[in-house]
Amino acid sequence: MASYETVYRELHALLQSYTADRHEISPSSLLVDDLGLDSMQTMEMVMDMEDRLDMAIPLNVLPEVQTVDDLTRALVQVAA
Repeated sequence: MASYETVYRELHALLQSYTADRHEISPSSLLVDDLGLDSMQTMEMVMDMEDRLDMAIPLNVLPEVQTVDDLTRALVQVAA
C-alpha cells in the first residue's frame, strides 16, 4: 500500500513536468485553475501516474478531483 507522502512526492514531481511556467505546487493547488492543466493533460498525467505507481486508476474517481490533495487521496485509496 502506498502512503500519502509517497504518492504526493511522485505526483508533485510529475506535475512539475506538466506545468510549463513552474507554478508552485501544494496540496491545495487546483489542477485546472492554479496549475493550468486542461483535460488532455490531466488524462496524460493520470496515465503517467498509473505507470509510476503500477496501478489502474478508475475514471469514475476523476470527476471529484479538483486539487492535488484530492488526487493524492484518491490514488492512496485506489492503492489500498
